[in-house]
Amino acid sequence: MISRSKHRTGKPKVKSGCRTCKIRKVKCDEGRPVCRRCCLTGRVCDGYGVWGHGDGVDRRQQAVAASAERLVLARPIASVAVLASGTVEEKRSFEWFTCRSATKLPGSFVSSFWTTLLFQASLTEPAVLHAVLALSSVHQGGIIVAGSPSKPDDASVPREQQQFALQHYVKAISHLQPHFFTKDKASFRVALITCLVFIWVDFLRGHVNEAQIHLQNGLKILRELQLLSPGSDGSLCWNPGRESTDDWIVEAFFRLYLQVELFHYTYHHSSLVLHAPWPETPAVVFHSIHGAWRQMDQLLSKIFHLALQGRQYTKAVSHSTCYPRTLIRQQQRIRTGLAQWLDMFKVFKRPFRDPKSAEKKVCRLMYPYHTMASIMLDTCLQSTDELVFDSCTHLFVRLINQLAELADYATDTTSIHSQPGHRADMSRSIVDIGWITPLYFAAVKCRIHRIRLQAIRLLETSAHREGIWDTKTAACVAKKVMEVEERDFYKDIDTADDFSLPSAPRAYDLSLPVLPEPYRIREVEVVLSGSPMDKILLFGKEKREGKDFRVLISTYDLYSQCWTD
Repeated sequence: MISRSKHRTGKPKVKSGCRTCKIRKVKCDEGRPVCRRCCLTGRVCDGYGVWGHGDGVDRRQQAVAASAERLVLARPIASVAVLASGTVEEKRSFEWFTCRSATKLPGSFVSSFWTTLLFQASLTEPAVLHAVLALSSVHQGGIIVAGSPSKPDDASVPREQQQFALQHYVKAISHLQPHFFTKDKASFRVALITCLVFIWVDFLRGHVNEAQIHLQNGLKILRELQLLSPGSDGSLCWNPGRESTDDWIVEAFFRLYLQVELFHYTYHHSSLVLHAPWPETPAVVFHSIHGAWRQMDQLLSKIFHLALQGRQYTKAVSHSTCYPRTLIRQQQRIRTGLAQWLDMFKVFKRPFRDPKSAEKKVCRLMYPYHTMASIMLDTCLQSTDELVFDSCTHLFVRLINQLAELADYATDTTSIHSQPGHRADMSRSIVDIGWITPLYFAAVKCRIHRIRLQAIRLLETSAHREGIWDTKTAACVAKKVMEVEERDFYKDIDTADDFSLPSAPRAYDLSLPVLPEPYRIREVEVVLSGSPMDKILLFGKEKREGKDFRVLISTYDLYSQCWTD
């Protein structure tokens, strides 16, 4: 008897691949965001859909992330396909995004959200596409709407380009409306991806308040989608999604949450704690920079959580400084995790031989974050005592030396004298965290005059933005904090301020008298007011009749460029 299968005719069923190859019943090479087979034959690749992934997607996406060359080949063709009916300006803007923005803006944290998901979504969802065009236009024009100190709009930015960005921002919001009414999982995802792009647009424009509102709205949608759930201690925990798409979205939101938390870390703000969206079991070896960042993010998240628990305990027992063993053991576990991270990272970075390579730069950037995390961990259970930071002087010395090594990558001598409110250098700006965060932390929390002054001067050597952080604003605030705290304390002491910027602190610098506690500002809080930002408000805590009161220390006006105490 002859088997039926031998008499079957026609091509085998195509189970994976892009929609175009499935319809044609041909094998798809599954390149992202569009397959190379469609591109080479002149066909429009209909993509894979933003939401549906088959088995083995993680292996395919890892291969895509590792194959940057293939991705770059596909992107320009994809832009022509998706914008075939668009204007010349729209096509150019999308080309700019694919070739410039998507490779520059993520900074050191390149994830599958940037390399894969955002391109897929822009090919299939109008809301995402228009948001991407707005982001590209802002990046291309170097727009910071706060503009020059004399007026809110920078005259060097063409009005047509500002209108283009605003037009597509509004169109993106318009295309989101149907998704708000549908409220299914696919619509939630479109809203979340668009929300992320909105946050980055507002960061680059200097609209910090709007960006933080978008972030809070995004976290709310994640809770509705049940990708975040409240923990027993009131924190938010990540629920792993069944599809990698959800994980990529949560990861992108967590990264934004992390930099906002770092911005607010110098004071006791009432904020949610979001646990890192990865398994508790740490990696035993780093296979990529992304993996190293993931574990560092998890450690920082645990430090935030421990600091919150410490504040809650202190408040409940009337400012007691004797903490329960559970918190002390938790602190020790995090300390062990930081030591393990450093050992693994030292092994991972060995293959990078070229001192000027991008990988080497990122590796150098990660050491200051490890050192900063160590200081935060050692002080997080005594957060009401500013003197506790004096015990971390050796770590601050290490931190400033690590940051000075990065000066060659970040300095821009043409912008040393610019002030907050000037348009940032978009060729250097990113939407991720960089070296501003640890520099600002050192300048505000270390009371060694030489170290904090060097941190401020390093901030002043470039004019760029890193997400919520801006070098000129950070330098301006840190300089004011140092001025208020030190006052006339060093007037009769030779502080030797003529040091070389890359040089390490000397023994003499470390031997100078340290500021006594009454001179120090407790819980430095910075409020960036206005949209676009037009004022910087500096707050601190003052003790009156045994109670802490939040007081306004000084206000900086961007147009007059002066502080008013």
